[in-house]
Amino acid sequence: MTSPTVPARRVLARAAAMEWTKLASVRTTWWCLGLGVLGMALFALFMGASAADRIAEDPDSAAGFSYSRTVSHGVFYLVQFVVLTLAALAATNEYANGGITATLLAVPRRGVLLAARTAVTAGLSFTAGAGTAALGLGVLWLLVGGHVSPDPGRAAHTVLGAGVCMALLAVLFTGLGTALRGTAGTLAAGFLLLLGLPLVLQLSQTQWLNDLAACLPGLAGIEFYASGDVGFYTAPHDGAVNLWTVLGWAVAAQCVGYAELCARDA
Repeated sequence: MTSPTVPARRVLARAAAMEWTKLASVRTTWWCLGLGVLGMALFALFMGASAADRIAEDPDSAAGFSYSRTVSHGVFYLVQFVVLTLAALAATNEYANGGITATLLAVPRRGVLLAARTAVTAGLSFTAGAGTAALGLGVLWLLVGGHVSPDPGRAAHTVLGAGVCMALLAVLFTGLGTALRGTAGTLAAGFLLLLGLPLVLQLSQTQWLNDLAACLPGLAGIEFYASGDVGFYTAPHDGAVNLWTVLGWAVAAQCVGYAELCARDA
């Protein structure tokens, strides 16, 4: 057990190192990241080739092409589910194999354990989000750059915005996974929050339900990192309010996860 005289920051650093070792030593982690990179590369390749052909036939259509919108769709439909899977595995894997008992013996402070696990998963997810967004922009530029010049400011916002939103989604689903304690349940709940419920609400074609869908983390996230240029209706408002929406979901999930972790035995 950890001595109470050890500074909290050192305990947190040790717990984070332990969580990183566990996450990095699992092949599934790298398979998820690799599939995310491959998925974004192929998505950008197909979208870029299609846009290049369209512009070659009709040069005026170049005005309708957006680097940020295209890459944001790749993040929304592909990368955020990689983050969901990573967070679900990080939060729930030890409940399935019984390793949570040993982990709590090594780090008995449940708040420190959850903070360390969340920080490691969020850091990896930020890298995944920003890295895949930058990759997508690069592939698109190679294919469409001769016709449409990218906006550096908007491109930087998309890269950093995707990284920040993916990190917040990792915080959200680490907390949710800690509360649910099951990988399948966490994945199902995450899919519903990110895509299932928004689609159902928007299919209703009722305006207030459309606006309600904007309060869910997936649509709020893409509204933020796409700089409002999403290409489909997501929210009646643009800007940082969407980031605060995702942050609110993340904080709420962490509070629920912490309460469950403290209330229940391993």
